[in-house]
Amino acid sequence: MSLNIPNRMKERLEQDSGINSFTLTSVNNLKPWLDANTTVFFPEYTDHSFIHLNEVLATAESIITDESWDTITPEDVSAMIISVLLHDCAMHITEDGFYSLITDTYPSIKSQYFSTDPKWSEMWSDYIAEAKRFNSDKLKSIFNDSKPVSDIPDNKIDLTTRDKLLIGEFIRRHHARIAHEIVFNGVPGTDGKTLKLAEEPRRHFLDLCGFIAKSHNISLRQAVDALNTKKKREHLGCHVPFLMSVLRISDYIQVQATRAPSQLLNVKSLISPISKGEWKKHDAILEINHADEDPEALFIDAEPQDAILFEDLRWLFTDIQRELDEVWAVLGEVYGRYDKMANLGINIRRLRSSLDDINEYTRNKKPEFIPKVLKFRTADSEMMELLIAPLYGNKPEIGIRELVQNSVDACLELEDISKKQQKIVIEKPEDFDVCVSVIEHGDYGEVIVEDYGVGMTLDIIENYFLNIGASFRNSDRWKKTHETEGSSDIHRTGRFGIGLLAAYLLGDELEVETRHISCPENKGLKFRCSRGSKSVTISHTDCHVGTKVSIKTSKNIVCNLSKNPKSWDWYCLSVPKVKRSLIKVNDSNEKHTKFLEQNIVVPQSRSNLQGTNWFRVETEGLDDVVWSYEGFETKDSEYHSNKYFSVLVCNGIFINSVKYNSNIKFLWDRGNQILTPEDPTVVVYDQDGQVPLDIQRNSLTYSNASFISKVSKDVTKKLIENFFESFSKTDFISIENTIKKTLILRKLNWEIGRHKDSYISAFLFSRQGISLVDKQTIVKSKPTSIQIKSFHFMILLL
Repeated sequence: MSLNIPNRMKERLEQDSGINSFTLTSVNNLKPWLDANTTVFFPEYTDHSFIHLNEVLATAESIITDESWDTITPEDVSAMIISVLLHDCAMHITEDGFYSLITDTYPSIKSQYFSTDPKWSEMWSDYIAEAKRFNSDKLKSIFNDSKPVSDIPDNKIDLTTRDKLLIGEFIRRHHARIAHEIVFNGVPGTDGKTLKLAEEPRRHFLDLCGFIAKSHNISLRQAVDALNTKKKREHLGCHVPFLMSVLRISDYIQVQATRAPSQLLNVKSLISPISKGEWKKHDAILEINHADEDPEALFIDAEPQDAILFEDLRWLFTDIQRELDEVWAVLGEVYGRYDKMANLGINIRRLRSSLDDINEYTRNKKPEFIPKVLKFRTADSEMMELLIAPLYGNKPEIGIRELVQNSVDACLELEDISKKQQKIVIEKPEDFDVCVSVIEHGDYGEVIVEDYGVGMTLDIIENYFLNIGASFRNSDRWKKTHETEGSSDIHRTGRFGIGLLAAYLLGDELEVETRHISCPENKGLKFRCSRGSKSVTISHTDCHVGTKVSIKTSKNIVCNLSKNPKSWDWYCLSVPKVKRSLIKVNDSNEKHTKFLEQNIVVPQSRSNLQGTNWFRVETEGLDDVVWSYEGFETKDSEYHSNKYFSVLVCNGIFINSVKYNSNIKFLWDRGNQILTPEDPTVVVYDQDGQVPLDIQRNSLTYSNASFISKVSKDVTKKLIENFFESFSKTDFISIENTIKKTLILRKLNWEIGRHKDSYISAFLFSRQGISLVDKQTIVKSKPTSIQIKSFHFMILLL
């Protein structure tokens, strides 16, 4: 197969022998490579061989108006042919060529139209880091499954189909850049060897051809603006904006069945849903012609096989129309005022299709499907009102928890950025990173949560803070900054992106001041957002780095928070520092401040536990899990005779009191245990949101989480170890001594399961020795008889 140059182009090209020779030599130099059509990284894509290139060239000639040929130069034709040759040629890159890119064997270029791009090795490294963060939807679109991405092998021989699809996505993203670089360095190959185009007929001409090829993948206006003002109309004998316009439209309307033969599709199993969709789009096109009452309109007759494809094609046709509108606008702006060039144009202004009118399509085509895709929608402000009460109930303290979580996360993010990029120093108080103030005024109250964390940008406010359900931690930008190898570098406390809802439990209006670390002092942001409001306006303000949220609330809410300070004592770590205060403002505007103690303080992640009463359990998928029999005063203390409770803490935030509010089931809670240890305090550090917290964040969604099982086994092991370490040889002189010591050792945090009111011993006595009472122990011993000596509180196995 070879490149067929259309007659008009050939005639114009032959008017300059030097340009003609350069063009034909360049085509011949790349012919063996393109002829092979070995798209190893795109096995399922639609046709990009010489057949496609010939169709693009033929389309290009056909859409150029007759009047344009009076102005078109041999250089125009040459640049058009070379740019068509190059625009998608990256899809033919080989394994050797790809490895030469990412190992930086392939040299960088210096173009007069674009600044220097990052090294390919850096681009690949960033891409792999991003790929490891791909969500399930993205993974399925490439691989048709949700298996996470791993590093590719160093040797091309070991590349799997999955690796090639991953590489293909990378090349697809950057194929326009590769096209531009090939004009400088040639086609990347083995050991630095390249396949080059011909010697350029004049300086910078190859750079220009590569620039035109690259332009098809960026906005036409952006590409044209990259040209010097004096070079926009004509440059190196070429009318560059005109050529860019013709290339992008000619490539766009090559949407026809011949590029994706249905016969091949039937015998070839496609893996990627993206590929399947593209093939189906092409196969749905029956005909493209000018048979319309409007001579500048192009008509596409299509018959998609389902509603999703119907909608996809309509979007595609809309995109083509948008491109046509932009082409006509740019050509008018650049050439319209100049008589000699005003005739440069294309003969397509409008795209029409058989899909434009749904009713007419249904009437004429009689599809088996309804040509409309229905989707779930929500009424935003109404949804907010509906969710607040069912999610959180009438508990204003939950609003404080959510705001504290946001503030703590912001401080952790600032610390992480400071570690990775540079030491960031901001002005802040020495005694706190986050301050929670409950203020009682005369006839109303106020809650203020202020932090010296990373702060928010306008984009974060718009797309995450005010977007219920959209968690910034799930964005690629957050992951790129705060993840390594697909795992979070900080223990974020927020998770679901609905914290703003809870803030409205405190009051109907929030006032927010924030300044991101990247913004100067006078570029902080200030806004108010009301419950149920549809619009939020933002202005600049002077403020410190961080965020301050103020909520005007009722006198009743403030009084309840003041009477029950433990109800909003959510934070359990010493770093970042969280300060809580009760402030009363009298009629003379004098403030009386009472600082509140933090009732629960647990070890930091991976801290040294030596010399403490805390124990570590290694659990896969979690950064750290520790437990202890240390109890704490909580909001439940005032309702029960026992003042101290075991608690569950996740990433520094109190979740619940284990005994009364948790659905946690330790191993000894499952019905078969005679000895039942007391429930311990458990602290979990979960870097990737693996702990199954419910959406209210006050319990687990299921009771037998893996870390609970690990803690249960470790608790049992530690109790047994402590018990037997407490005995000496003299304790076993008589059964009476043993029993007496057993009763003393009840303080080791166990109870006798279902017999708590009886005096059954915690020990089994047999010829094999003494052991703790346990159903499994009794079964394994296979005794011939069991004697219970209740007077001596003992069980004998015989």
